[in-house]
Amino acid sequence: MSRSLASIMCLIVLAASVACARRQLGGDPEKGRRAFVEYKCSACHDVVGETFPPASVTPAVSLGGRVLLPPSDVTLRADITMPSSHFAVGYPQEQITKSGQSRMPDYSKVLTQEQVKDLVAYLRTRYQQGLPSATH
Repeated sequence: MSRSLASIMCLIVLAASVACARRQLGGDPEKGRRAFVEYKCSACHDVVGETFPPASVTPAVSLGGRVLLPPSDVTLRADITMPSSHFAVGYPQEQITKSGQSRMPDYSKVLTQEQVKDLVAYLRTRYQQGLPSATH
């Protein structure tokens, strides 16, 4: 097999893997937006393209926008239900952690599975795949 053909096959496999990882898990984006407001997520997060009240932390942890590879549903679910599994990059550590744990509450016992699906569906609508821009 030629190197060109092998390279093309690797790209096809990679693209298929990314597509599988991004498989949607369902959910209702509008219900997710309502949950985002109800649980006061905007107290710490701003969402690209939304006009929620200003966050009470500075800088707010930004969600959405144009990114090279939008987060998968699995990643968004983990961000909501296991926030200490990894931390936002580019923010002061004291803003996002306390005693090595995320300052964001663990919503795994607060939200129903359906609410988590809805929040993931909502957040998924806020991301666009592409080269990031300096202005979102």
